[in-house]
Formats: sequence, structure tokens, C-alpha cells
Amino acid sequence: MSLVMSLALMLCASAHAQHSHGRRNTIELQFDTVPTHDEILAQAPEDLMLRFNEYVRLVKLTLKANDITPIDIGFHFSLDYSKVFIQNLPPLEKADYYTAEWAALNADNVIVYGYFCFSFGPDARRPTSIIDAREYAPNPFQTP
Repeated sequence: MSLVMSLALMLCASAHAQHSHGRRNTIELQFDTVPTHDEILAQAPEDLMLRFNEYVRLVKLTLKANDITPIDIGFHFSLDYSKVFIQNLPPLEKADYYTAEWAALNADNVIVYGYFCFSFGPDARRPTSIIDAREYAPNPFQTP
């Protein structure tokens, strides 16, 4: 599969995939993130880290506040393979939660993608509790 085709598939990810922690792929790629998924931090992180069990090329890393507002984190795609990626972050404003979305290509150009959410601060709530409440909120315009 060509890199262009892989990137096109990555951009067509559904909203459901964005709220299903982990990965979407056909290979067994193991990974860890810092912060971890659904983590509540005392303060805003200074960077994001992704660690994989095999060498990959990280082709996408984005950050959004409340799944809406994109944050410019300065990520640039590199052709280099690595097992560990660290992205410095700008100072983050207070938000209900943040979502980091990522995509990586393995040596066979198979795309793997996923996301992780985190929140921070003294009044922070677990991100999945906020997301679940939004997804299952009653529709005020729906008639019984």
C-alpha cells in the first residue's frame, strides 16, 4: 500500500474510532503512551510519549482540547523509524480533557492508529466519563 493511500485511509477515520481507545489495525502492534489513556494529571504535561514494540514511522500526532479545538503541537512527519517518539507540548490551557490521535506505519507500510485522552488540574474529571455523558445525553428535540 502506498504512503499516499495509507495517509488517505488514516484521514477517513470515523468518529467512533476516535472514541475507542487503542488501535485499529490488522497487525499486533503493542504500544504505551504517556500520559496513559484516561489519566488524570495534577498539572498539564510538558510532552507526549508513544512507545512501540517494533520500529514504526509516526505519520500523525495531533492534539485537541475537548475533541474540538486543535492545538498546534509542532508535529512534523519524519521518514525515520523509531520505537519511541516524544513530542514537546506548548503550555496547555485548562480544558475538560485533551485527546491525542496518532497513526504509524510499520516496515510493511501497514497503518496503525489510535488515540489516548487525558485531563489535568485539581477539578479534572476522567475523560471517558465526560465523553460517555456527551454520547448518551438525551436529545431535547426528540419526541417520546
